[in-house]
Amino acid sequence: MLDGGKTEIHLWKQALPISEDQMQSAATIAQATLTPEEQQRMSRIGKSSLLEAHGWMTSRLFLRMVLAHYMQLQARDIQFNYGSSGKPYVQGGPRFSLSHTKGLCVLAVTSSSVELGIDIEWMRPLLRQQAIINRFLTVKEQDYILNGVWKGHERSRLLWEILTRKEAWIKASGQALCGQWRTLNTVDEHSAQMNLVEREGRSYMIRELDVGRGYIGALCLEGKAHASIRWMSCI
Repeated sequence: MLDGGKTEIHLWKQALPISEDQMQSAATIAQATLTPEEQQRMSRIGKSSLLEAHGWMTSRLFLRMVLAHYMQLQARDIQFNYGSSGKPYVQGGPRFSLSHTKGLCVLAVTSSSVELGIDIEWMRPLLRQQAIINRFLTVKEQDYILNGVWKGHERSRLLWEILTRKEAWIKASGQALCGQWRTLNTVDEHSAQMNLVEREGRSYMIRELDVGRGYIGALCLEGKAHASIRWMSCI
């Protein structure tokens, strides 16, 4: 269980279906566990992509089961509420953030009062990389990529690093950048793995996560304190 006396983050990882053959096992559980609203959302997603719908369903079931583990409830009894920015929370439960991408989802959970956000991405090939860099990255972030390429690092991976940091910050802060991505700098000159972000009088720490080969991840925590991170085993 979580230690409420210090900032401790538990990370949970779950594989998602990547083929239609893997979809059937969770469908029966979903019917008994997900709310009618969640099932309707899954149906809407399924109209454009059946595989994406089942990925969303699996990650939602996973979220419910992990939260039920901490709160000692049945997964179907977890009730989600949403803040003004649309960020989900459970009354009386731990703070959490969930991210999913092709084949994988990762959930971050803490009993502390700090806000947190997580983002993971499957590093698919990025087209028009320079256009993305020019549109969304600060000058310092662009310099970070240029220096990294000069040192022999792959530009697409460096770009994914920056993009996941920004997404993790959005989830932690509950704010939308609304076309102002170039105003949020996520590069700390003193550290490549741990990055301090200052915005509107609030501080956030962003750290990279190793979530598996072919993937990249970032975790953002409110405040300047260094938190301990623990990868959890399956329930």
